[in-house]
Amino acid sequence: MILVPGTILCTMLLDSPTLYHQKLRAPLLERSLSSGNHSPMKRAAPRLPAKLTADSFIEAVKSVDTFIFDADDIVIALLHVCYLGVLWLGDAALPGSARTVDLLLRLGKRVIVLTNNATKSRACYAKKLAKLGFPAELNKDSLVNPAAVVAEVLSLAGLKQSGKKVYLIGAQGVRDELDGVGIEYFGFGPEPEDRSDGSAFMFDIELECKPEDVGAVVVGYEKHFNYHKLMKAANYLQEPDCLFVATNEDETCPGPNPNIITPDAGTLLDPVLMTAHAGPLVAAVRVASGRDPITVGKPNSPAFEYICRRWKIDPARTMMVGDRNPSNRTLPFRTNTDVQFGRDHGLKTLLVLSGCHQLEDVMDNQSTGKDNMVPDYYADSLGALSL
Repeated sequence: MILVPGTILCTMLLDSPTLYHQKLRAPLLERSLSSGNHSPMKRAAPRLPAKLTADSFIEAVKSVDTFIFDADDIVIALLHVCYLGVLWLGDAALPGSARTVDLLLRLGKRVIVLTNNATKSRACYAKKLAKLGFPAELNKDSLVNPAAVVAEVLSLAGLKQSGKKVYLIGAQGVRDELDGVGIEYFGFGPEPEDRSDGSAFMFDIELECKPEDVGAVVVGYEKHFNYHKLMKAANYLQEPDCLFVATNEDETCPGPNPNIITPDAGTLLDPVLMTAHAGPLVAAVRVASGRDPITVGKPNSPAFEYICRRWKIDPARTMMVGDRNPSNRTLPFRTNTDVQFGRDHGLKTLLVLSGCHQLEDVMDNQSTGKDNMVPDYYADSLGALSL
């Protein structure tokens, strides 16, 4: 039977708990996702974050063994241009960021770079860091992105051993990481020419693989997403043992044109901000299939669990350094990921302002009880911590 995504069918699926809730029937996956999984340890937010300077930072790092740096950058124009970033912006390192990272490494601290961008592999990011003048210690093995987490989740689920394939809606970064672990995939890139008869509905579609031969559907950002891909993904996910994995929850992609919204691979629709949390991507597959995805990127736990398995970090002695702590007023197209990721998993948190005035936003979050968006510390920039 072919599932045809549509308004009436989606309503029926949402009304059916047995169809709507994903069933993880792979015992190995259930064990692997809990392996090294520290239950979220939400910490009480301070009344106000403390400002770190070069002098106070040296004192603060004494209680920290591991630093996790966000590596995403954003360029958004509202009434003025707002630049956000921690390590770099575009093709240039932010002033002093490489110097601060070098200082931490010389102090014997572990440095991990974490991004929600799955369009590039860790190897690509390592080349960029080297080109921008960051220490050689920041290589592929110190980087984490959703593509790498997806590959590990599927490996731990035994997908390669099962002989099943992945139906992939995603970019080159995910393909590179799946290649690295030997998991077969198909479906990426443009769909073949549309040979439908021109009627209003498509009631049939040719599936490249039998549904029982597909072990997972992975959805991330892909510019070629269309109704054909949605229909295929929804039908593959009717197999109860087929896993549904999403790369990240970011609503939009940063871009040079402030008047154009570019949906990312997010999963939710925000009725207040009225932003497209990737309506045509993860959210569409989620609704059409009646399945909830395992979302691996920040601020979700799979990224944290991946870090715990690889580095055996002590959350209480780990600091998440990020640049996103928006209110509806300042960043209307992106949700919080960095500070929330840290707070939800018991990490210390540092918000880097990097040229945008966000203290007022932090105050707003604190006064409205949004404790998981209030950092422990803030700094004007990463470079300001090593002057």
